Parts: sequence; structure tokens; C-alpha cells
Amino acid sequence: MASKALLLLAAAVVAAACVVGAADAKFGRLGRLVITGVVPCNTGSLIDIATSPAFPNADVELRCAGKVVAGATTNTNGTFSMELDMTNALAAFIGGCTLVVDTPLIKCNADLTDVGSLVSYLQGPLTRLLGGIFHLFPAGFSFHARRA
Repeated sequence: MASKALLLLAAAVVAAACVVGAADAKFGRLGRLVITGVVPCNTGSLIDIATSPAFPNADVELRCAGKVVAGATTNTNGTFSMELDMTNALAAFIGGCTLVVDTPLIKCNADLTDVGSLVSYLQGPLTRLLGGIFHLFPAGFSFHARRA
């Protein structure tokens, strides 16, 4: 059942990419995926960004099947934005990608000496295609400790 749903989702994304491709040919723009969010400076599971301080100057990577396909650095408010063209974005739509922050937490809070990464899956509606742009967001960062 889950594989059928994944197949339907992939088909919908491909169809949307075709529509975007047709629009691109007509309007001269490439369809693209924009991922925006805020990185929290904290440990835990599904960290609440409303109650956690922001993580400035953190390197955020979009990893698909273990490969880095895009990256950004957070600003002083902990926010980031990255873009991918549609040919590189399909894996993000079908759940094959995660956002990963390997920047040590001690850089945003001297008391957070745990070693590990902040990781988040992506979320966002496929129906929000505006001018050839899909917007996705972090589903919620969780801290993953590195084992020695």
C-alpha cells in the first residue's frame, strides 16, 4: 500500500515537472524547488523552533541518498534558503532527502557540548506551485548524537 502511494506521489511530481517544463518553455523560466527554514540551537527530538534559540552561521546541507545536492548557511536569525532546479529535486519530493546540520552546537551555545547532527525530513504541499516554484520546509529538526 505504501509503495502504491509513493508511486502515485512520484507520478504526480513528474506530471507537475512536465507542466513546469511546458511553462518554462513558454515563459523562459526554470521550475525550481525552494527550501526555507530556521535551524534551532538545541538538542532533542522534533525541536520546537518557537521555544529554542536560533542557530546563526550553521551550514545546512540537503542530502539525497547520502549525496550533498544543495547547501546554505543560516543568517544571524538562524534562517536559511536554498534552491534546486526540478531535475535535481525529484528525490526531495519522494522522501529521499534530509536536511543535515553538522556544525557543532557548541558554536551557538557553549553549554551544548554533545557531538552530532541536527536532521530534518522535508514537508510541504505539492499543490503550492507558484510561478514554477515549489516550496518545502523542514518537518522538524531532531538531534542525532554521533557514536564514538
